[in-house]
Amino acid sequence: MSIVKGKEMKTIAIGAVAAIAAATLVSGGISQTVRAAEVGKTQVVPTSYSVPYSGAAYSNVPADYVKKEYKVKFVGQDQSTVNDLKGEEAAELASQNLWRIFHAELSGQTLEVTYHPISTTNLRATWAVHIKINDTLSYDFALDAVTGENQLVAKRIYHKADIREGMDKTLLKDSQKYQALAKAATEKYQFVSGKVTSVEYISQGFQKNEIGAKNSDITLQVKSDKGEAAQLTFSRYNKELLSVEYNGWLQEAESYQKWIEQEETNQMTNILITDEVIKEVQEKGSPIEIKE
Repeated sequence: MSIVKGKEMKTIAIGAVAAIAAATLVSGGISQTVRAAEVGKTQVVPTSYSVPYSGAAYSNVPADYVKKEYKVKFVGQDQSTVNDLKGEEAAELASQNLWRIFHAELSGQTLEVTYHPISTTNLRATWAVHIKINDTLSYDFALDAVTGENQLVAKRIYHKADIREGMDKTLLKDSQKYQALAKAATEKYQFVSGKVTSVEYISQGFQKNEIGAKNSDITLQVKSDKGEAAQLTFSRYNKELLSVEYNGWLQEAESYQKWIEQEETNQMTNILITDEVIKEVQEKGSPIEIKE
């Protein structure tokens, strides 16, 4: 077992947030690792925000979108509040966004909707929507339950093909073709506000599902002149867009990273074991007792 510290931990918490999210999205909804650890000892976000969701929720309906005939299934025990969008509204926003970005046809499908309330482990109340199409394709969508702000949209697709598990080392030196894809997609769908100022390589990944179908990916981070960022993941198999993590999602990952660093500092203890102590343990078989 290795111990990760300092800058390495920052890379895990922020740079690889796409991989974290991908590993924790399940059929019952979404449970972000960046939310699943305690982010602080006190409440961070109030139960209602100063920004209302009215207007924001339906301001960007795709021009070619037609209301889909789907079923909504509520999953989990937590209940939304009067400040939150209704679950049916969250489902419709998922349908609109999945159509806009992936052209996902959800008519006849079941949208599993899960509410995650604000808590010390969840910085914002969230609606998560999961749709399983078949054994090799599913979709996930998450948004702020109050403001309607998108947090994540994802297409989980696997291919029955010969896809290498390893990293493509050439992309460490030159990922320009994927950077161009990320910039073009961001400008087309306005994943960030303002003008794109930079695109940075973040990581590579590989997935394999229960039936052995596979996919490999690459994640890049796009930043704008308005100070916003988004992380886009593309398939290395066929270059299709797989997921988008929006600015709010990444900000929460950064908060989680800061918490990890603080916890690391708080729990770090210097222990000096002398030769005499080691000799005593060897001779008597006595355990070393460490008192906090």
